[in-house]
Amino acid sequence: MNRLKDSTSSFLRESAEQEIDWYPWSDEAFQRARQEDKPILVDVGAVWCHWCHVMDRETYSRHDVAEIVNKHFVAIKVDRDEMPELDRKLQRAVSSITGESGWPLTVFMTPEGEVFFGGTFFPPEDSYGRVGMKRLLLEIVRLWTQDRERLKRSALSLTDYVPSSSSPLEFEVVDTAFSSIVSTFDIEQGGLSGNMKFPHPMVDQFLTAYSFWTGDHVGIKLSTFTLKRMFQGGIFDQLGGGFHRYAVDREWNVPHFEKLLIDNAELLEDYFVNYLASRDPQLREALDMTSEFALRDMWIGEGFASSLDADVEGKEGGFYTWDWDELLSHSGEWKSLVEKTFTLVGEGALEGGVIRAKDDLGEIAKMMGMEIGTFLGNLRKARETLRIHRDSTRKRPFRDENLYTYPNCRMADSLLVSSLLTGRGRDEALKVASKLSGRVTRRLQGGGEGLLEDYSSALLLALRAYEVTGNLKFRDLSLELGREVLGFMTPSGFVEKKGSSEVPNMDTPNESPNSLALRGLLSLSLVDDQIKVPESVISSILGDYMQGPPFYAGSILSAGAILKGMAHIVVVDADERAKLLHRESMLVYHPFKVVELVKEEDRDLVVPLIRSMINQGEGSRAFVCVGNTCSMPVKEPEKIKLLLKSKLPQ
Repeated sequence: MNRLKDSTSSFLRESAEQEIDWYPWSDEAFQRARQEDKPILVDVGAVWCHWCHVMDRETYSRHDVAEIVNKHFVAIKVDRDEMPELDRKLQRAVSSITGESGWPLTVFMTPEGEVFFGGTFFPPEDSYGRVGMKRLLLEIVRLWTQDRERLKRSALSLTDYVPSSSSPLEFEVVDTAFSSIVSTFDIEQGGLSGNMKFPHPMVDQFLTAYSFWTGDHVGIKLSTFTLKRMFQGGIFDQLGGGFHRYAVDREWNVPHFEKLLIDNAELLEDYFVNYLASRDPQLREALDMTSEFALRDMWIGEGFASSLDADVEGKEGGFYTWDWDELLSHSGEWKSLVEKTFTLVGEGALEGGVIRAKDDLGEIAKMMGMEIGTFLGNLRKARETLRIHRDSTRKRPFRDENLYTYPNCRMADSLLVSSLLTGRGRDEALKVASKLSGRVTRRLQGGGEGLLEDYSSALLLALRAYEVTGNLKFRDLSLELGREVLGFMTPSGFVEKKGSSEVPNMDTPNESPNSLALRGLLSLSLVDDQIKVPESVISSILGDYMQGPPFYAGSILSAGAILKGMAHIVVVDADERAKLLHRESMLVYHPFKVVELVKEEDRDLVVPLIRSMINQGEGSRAFVCVGNTCSMPVKEPEKIKLLLKSKLPQ
C-alpha cells in the first residue's frame, strides 16, 4: 500500500516509491504494531539530506531488506522539516542510548512508543565500518522474540525536555560563555574546533556583541576571522553564492552540498551584522553574493523554496564540482585571475574538486597589486562568467518548493534589513511579510498550526518590516503576534507548541526557538512596555547553558543586552532629513536595537513615550535610548553612533 503518495512532504513522496510499506507518523501505525505485536522502525530524514538518499537507494530499496521490514516491523517515515518537534525528541532519545544523532536517523521503538535502539546511517551489509541493516534487523527480530525484556530494559520514553536548573541573570553568565567559546575556538581555521565544521551564526554575533559591551576586541576579531574563512572555503559556493550546510573537514574545504534556506537566512543576517561592526569588504561581498543567491535560486514568486539537494543524478555535489582544466577553459578573459585566486579541494573523495580560495582574498589582492575593492569587483565578474556556464550546462539539483513559514520569515527578515545596503530583496521580503496574520501556520499558504519557531520568526519579521517601513500596520501585527508568542511562555521557558512542555532552548546550531521568542518579545517590549518576559523565565531558559555554552549563544546574547542596555532609536519624520537619520539608525551597529520611524501626524496612534518625543523639537530628529536613558533630540546622523557608546575598535 502506498500510504505516503499524497503527502505534502517532498521527502515522504519520494519514499512512497519504495517496496517498504511505510506509514506516516500516526496512531494507525502504532495501533497496527500493538495488534500484530511488532517493533517499530522509524526513519527520520529530509529531502535535502545526502545520506538519507543513499540509505533509501542502497538499503531500503533492497528487496531482501524490504522483505524483513514488511514481515517483522511496522515502518514509519518522518520528515524532519515537517515535524521538527518530533525529530528533536527522537534525536535526544537515540543520542542518549547510542551517542549518535543526525540524519538519516534510524529509530527502533516498542509498540508503546519507547525507543530501545537507534543510530544514523546503516548500509545494507556490513561496510563503511558500520553494521549492516540486514544483520541489525535480524538481530532485533531475534531479541524481540527471544529476549524482549532485555530490549525493554534499555528503552526510553519520548519525554519533553525542560531545563533542569536556572541561571541568574548576571553578566557572569555572559563572561563564562565567552571564555568557553574562546577556549574551543579553532585559531587556525576559525569556528569551533572539530573535525567537521558547522557555521554557528549566533556564536559569531555573540562574540561581536561581547566586544561592543566590554572593549575586549578578541570577540570581533574571532568572528570576523571565522566569517572570512568560511567565505574563502568550499562551504561557500564560490560561483553562485550561498552556503552549503556544513564542511566535513576543519578547513571548511569539502561541504555536504545541500543548501538550506534557513542556514542561508541566518548566515545572511550573520554577515550583515558583523559587516556593520567590522566594515570588512570581504564580509560585504559574501553578503551580496548570498542575497543574490537567495533571490535568484530560491525565490519562487510567493515565497522562498526550502532547500536545494546535495545530489544530482546520484552524484554527491555533481552540480558544484569541477575539473581544473574545465574551470580554466571556461574562465574567458578572467583565466589568469581564476588561476591565481582559486584551487580545487576534495578531488580524491568526489568526482571532481570543490572550488575554494587559495588564501585570504586580501592577501591575494596585495600579491596582485590591487586594492581589495578592485580585486573583489574583478573577481565577481570572473565568478559570474563561470556561474553562467555552470548553470546553463548542468542539470540543477532538486529544489523543495514547500513554503515553510519559519525559514521564509527568517530569510525575509534578513533580506529586508540587508536591502538597506544591497538594494535588493525588499519587495520580496515585504511580500512574505504581507502573508502574515495573527494566526501562523506551518506553511505560508496555510496548513497545520504553527510551532514556536513559526510564531517567533513571524514576530521578528513583522517587527523588521515595521522598522524598515515605519508602517503602523506592521507594528500592530507585531503586537498581535507578540501576544500569541506569550501564549507559549511557561515558568520553564517557551514550549514547542501549545499543550506541550518541551522547551527547545539550544541552538542546533540554528538559533533555538526559545532564543527567537526571547529576542522577539524583548524587541517588542521596546515598542510597547506592556510586553514583558519575567526574569525568572529567562533564567530558566539559560538554566542548563553550562552543558554547552556555544549552543546557548542566542539566548545569552539577549541576556547580555538586557544587562548592558537594549537600544531604542526613534526617528521623527518631519522632512527629508528623516531618511538620513533612519538609514544611519538602521546601519549603525548595536548588538540589540529597535528602530522606529514615526510621523508627526501619527502622534495620536503611538504610545505615550513616542508621543512625548513627537511633541519635543521641530524638524526631523532622532532620540537614542539605551536601557532607561534617552538622549535629547539629535539632527546629525553621525551623532547616533556616539550616543550608542560602542567599545568596538574604530
